[in-house]
Amino acid sequence: MERQRILGREDRPRLWAVLDEAVIRRVVDGPEVMHEQLRHLIECAEQGKTTLQVVPFGAGAHAGTTGPFVILEFPEPTDPDVVYVETLAGDIYLEERSDVNRYTLAFDRLLAAALHPDDSVRLVQQVADTMT
Repeated sequence: MERQRILGREDRPRLWAVLDEAVIRRVVDGPEVMHEQLRHLIECAEQGKTTLQVVPFGAGAHAGTTGPFVILEFPEPTDPDVVYVETLAGDIYLEERSDVNRYTLAFDRLLAAALHPDDSVRLVQQVADTMT
């Protein structure tokens, strides 16, 4: 909820989210809740400052199958990029340039496998429509 609050602010940071198609199709907490969550994703993408892309099932195995990660980029050149990984064992922050480069390459590969942002929003809308 704290992340949603931050992303709802006027001065919110830029977000580029790449989701596996399974994320938008796996029903969690029932169809009504899923419908609302998918609508929220669509609204975020339509408001700007958020780019949403979906990696379709047809892409096969991809760079995100090992688990979620976040690359934090900062506006100041003196603040190096950081990769944040949530695991069952705890949160990990990777700051070594080689680690950040590895995750940046994985993200680039995800972008190459993902649908265009407009097509992604349309797919999320189609799935949301099946939840009502």
